Amino acid sequence: MLYNLLESRDYFHTAGRITIATAFIGILVFTFIFLFNAGKTELMKVEAQTATTTLTVLNTPPSWVVFAVEDPASATTTPTNSGSPITWAGVANDPNGASYYLLVCRTSAVPSSTNSGAPVCNGGQWGVSSLTASNATATVSTTTTEASPFSLNNDWWAWICDADPVNARCNASSSQGISAQNSSPFVVNFRPVFSSYSNSSPANPGTAVTFISSSSDPFGDDMILVVCSTNSYSTSTNNCGGNTIATTAVPIASNAGATYTLPAIIRDSLYDAYGYIVDEFGHEAQGGSHGSNSQITVNNVAPTISNIIINSGLDMTLTQPGAETTGFTLAFTSSDANSCRTITDTLEITNYVASLYRSSIGTSSCDGTTAGQYDPSDCYTRAVATTTWNLNCTASSTTCTAGGGDATMDWSCTFPLWFIADSTDGSSPYTAQNWLSAVAGIDDDNATGTLGVSGTGVEVISFTAIDLLSASIPYGQLEPGQNSGTLSASTSILSQGNTALDQSLEGESMCTTFAVGNECTSSATTTISESEQEFATSSLSYGSGTNLSSSTPQELELNVPKSTSTTTPNSGVTYWGINVPISITLAGSYTGLNTFTAVTAEPIDW
Repeated sequence: MLYNLLESRDYFHTAGRITIATAFIGILVFTFIFLFNAGKTELMKVEAQTATTTLTVLNTPPSWVVFAVEDPASATTTPTNSGSPITWAGVANDPNGASYYLLVCRTSAVPSSTNSGAPVCNGGQWGVSSLTASNATATVSTTTTEASPFSLNNDWWAWICDADPVNARCNASSSQGISAQNSSPFVVNFRPVFSSYSNSSPANPGTAVTFISSSSDPFGDDMILVVCSTNSYSTSTNNCGGNTIATTAVPIASNAGATYTLPAIIRDSLYDAYGYIVDEFGHEAQGGSHGSNSQITVNNVAPTISNIIINSGLDMTLTQPGAETTGFTLAFTSSDANSCRTITDTLEITNYVASLYRSSIGTSSCDGTTAGQYDPSDCYTRAVATTTWNLNCTASSTTCTAGGGDATMDWSCTFPLWFIADSTDGSSPYTAQNWLSAVAGIDDDNATGTLGVSGTGVEVISFTAIDLLSASIPYGQLEPGQNSGTLSASTSILSQGNTALDQSLEGESMCTTFAVGNECTSSATTTISESEQEFATSSLSYGSGTNLSSSTPQELELNVPKSTSTTTPNSGVTYWGINVPISITLAGSYTGLNTFTAVTAEPIDW
């Protein structure tokens, strides 16, 4: 509307009386108010029309602050074991301060954003993070497998996208890592393949057992075989702790093996041996032979014998004429690499073979197992019945400890010797020899060890003994002045010791009043002197024999050979004759006492 300038005159007219100056000032004020108030509006209406402006500012995508990387790095030298997670981490900033997603794709195709939701890869997706605050670290994880889409080398592209409810956006630039180690591709280490497992046993204690596997690795990794005595393999330590018995010495690309040396003392039995294949990155095989048990067979071995000691190292002295002298001793130590106790904790050594012999006889002729070799003169063997030779041995109850780690056991024995056991001292033709013992142990599996022989021999001392078969020498009836004509009376002796035999003779005078301890008095008429008696080894004429003496023993060379039979000992005969002096006037029964003493014959006469 145009302003009506005429109205201003009415205004001034009705204003009342004023001075000219006042009126002029009023006009200026009014004009000012007009221009800056209603007048302004009216003028503008005259100059332009109004229009409302509108603009939609588009959402902008987040930008990278820290490019996404593998965390931890998954590379050829640090692969991710199958079954383990692969993780990516990155940081993005959103200009609107909005939260964002970290998306990891299998291809380089730009992903599709989703309003108010997680973006989606075009061409395969490894994973997407949860919605993450701007400038905070986002992480993506997925668990690897040995199935598609995972392979040994796996490409990846990381993207950042927001979740705007109207116009969600993804950054046009992807990340594939920063360094060679943490960048695409990530590497999956597949498990080794373990198809068979065995070992080289049976084996003897103290020898090596080789464990053999058929194994390979799809990644080409080197591997080791771990062998454990229990099924207790630890994936965190790649062993069985104190139950690990063998591992591959140097990792190998295929068919890993290991060697285990059996303890020097180990019971004969089956022992568990579980096998596990693990590659150089600590990745274990699964299935196949992994964790299977290839038991070790430990052979039974024969025992050995040592420390054989006869009679405590002392010479053996016989004391029983014509019989056995008992109480001699034998000690030895048995040792068995299968332990002195079985797997059931019973005695491993259950029996023994033993012989005692004169050294020149040797074990070939006195082996302890052949009964026909028994000879009480020079070979005693346990092969005969105890009624023939009673060697009685007892194992010590304290020298073999339980638990399987003790190999030895001490034994103590007693035995007798017959009176004809060959002597080996200075009086014997066997003086250069001695007596030895050979012993072999027999274990619970009836394995007999090699004969062990005593290192030091002992002597059997010469034992000269006789048995006078007749207690009288009957001269018959003679008159004074007569003699027996020949040495026709006789006495017989048996050799009851282990030597060839001579004898020493002496005697007393004869009278009618003789008694032991009450010898005859010297009398020409009532006593027949001992010297009137003669003796010889054959029936000589009286006067050709040796006169008997009461003061000087006379040796008679009977040369009775050493006895070789315990039931029929060798014997010797002495012939006797007598003269009755003419001076004897007292008739009656005359008696006296002659003494026979065994004398060891010269070695040539044995």
